Amino acid sequence: MESRVECVLLRQASFGGWEERDMVDVLVKGGPVMIPLVICSVVALAVVFERILYLLRTNQDPNRALRLIALAIERDRMVDAVAAVHKIKGQIGTLAATAVATANRPREQVETEVRTVGEYEVFLLEKRLPTLEMIITIAPLLGLLGTVLGLIKNFNVLAASPQLLEAGALSAGIAEALITTAAGLSIAVGAYILYVFITGVIDRRIREMNEFATNVVKLLMEGVQPYELSLSKDRTEKASN
Repeated sequence: MESRVECVLLRQASFGGWEERDMVDVLVKGGPVMIPLVICSVVALAVVFERILYLLRTNQDPNRALRLIALAIERDRMVDAVAAVHKIKGQIGTLAATAVATANRPREQVETEVRTVGEYEVFLLEKRLPTLEMIITIAPLLGLLGTVLGLIKNFNVLAASPQLLEAGALSAGIAEALITTAAGLSIAVGAYILYVFITGVIDRRIREMNEFATNVVKLLMEGVQPYELSLSKDRTEKASN
């Protein structure tokens, strides 16, 4: 029994070793263009993970924030409202803190302050996405460059030995052309899928911010109750479920 287990472990170790060798072999055969392609893939993954973590860390319920502010206003204690909004993180917390801090000013000034802060929060939400867009664009171009370099290598081989018709002499250039093309397209497709997902989450977050900014100004300026406001449907459905 022990010998069988040892054999299985040896096979798994050898298989893992072959996988690593195959990966290194592919990178080597892909030529120098694989270096910037690998860098593009690492940067794309770093941007994606950073954006997802940022979105998760700043995710807040705008309806809950409205209820906290409304409760403090009903008790006629703005100090409690300030303390409540400072406990709320993310974009919603920033908008709420700005609105409460300027609640004693004219409505136009409050709306201007909230709009300015909201625009900066949108900038923070979309931060580093241009880098991901650049990678989506240049990765296929780098793959195409590798294809051209591989073909040039083949033509150089043919020019040096016009009578040489062996497939092995041309295999290096063909491998370089195909590997870089496949790598560039794979990176671009994967990055684009993740880009669409992240931008979709950001678009929903911006819509929530716009709704919250309108509602919190009405709440502070007009004394409208949260149940009279147009709350976020997505959040309301989740809360009811």
